[in-house]
Amino acid sequence: MKRKYLNILTKITVVIAVISITSCKEEGGMAPEYMPDMYRSPAIEPYVDYADYGNTDVMTARKPVEGTIPRGFQPYGYENTPEGYELAGQTLMNPIAYSDGVLADGKELYGMFCVHCHGKTGQGDGSLVERDKFPPVPTKFSPTLELAEGKMFHTITYGKGLMGPHASQLNQEERWKLVHYMRAQFMGKIPGADTNAVEVVEEPVAVEPAAEAEEAQENEH
Repeated sequence: MKRKYLNILTKITVVIAVISITSCKEEGGMAPEYMPDMYRSPAIEPYVDYADYGNTDVMTARKPVEGTIPRGFQPYGYENTPEGYELAGQTLMNPIAYSDGVLADGKELYGMFCVHCHGKTGQGDGSLVERDKFPPVPTKFSPTLELAEGKMFHTITYGKGLMGPHASQLNQEERWKLVHYMRAQFMGKIPGADTNAVEVVEEPVAVEPAAEAEEAQENEH
């Protein structure tokens, strides 16, 4: 009796196993895959909105919400136009206080980002110019050059002429430090120092002999 039940149980187990194996096959004899993306990674490009291609299930890196800015980023409110350049020259002032430390930082930044074209003395004779890798730089920094600090900052931010923008390489503080260094080192324009001031020397007033004698008499009385 016991053997009879064991035979029945064995037959049932075999039938269930056969049904399980044969019923889960897809066309072509392949078994279905569960979570295939766990071992077969899909080729997805970042920053591509696949909803534009009719696929709303694919998640990729999303663009930030319009109007948001990265943490620590300071917007620059002047447009990259000739009008924006002139406006920056008229209204934009260096917000960083001038100091020896700022000057040292500006010198270091100049050596990393500017000296190759503008040269060690700011005369546009950098190594790239000397090797004919870059045309001569038209701007030569000197005490006679009248260039507003706002225009200098605007140029570093957006670039001008053949000079490319440096906003992606230098933050606003570093750009202002560069402006301080170039104006002080090459243009002789140090904040708080009036380079056009003329020293006034008071000349002694000549006193005529007669007037001097009358003054002495009055003092005796």
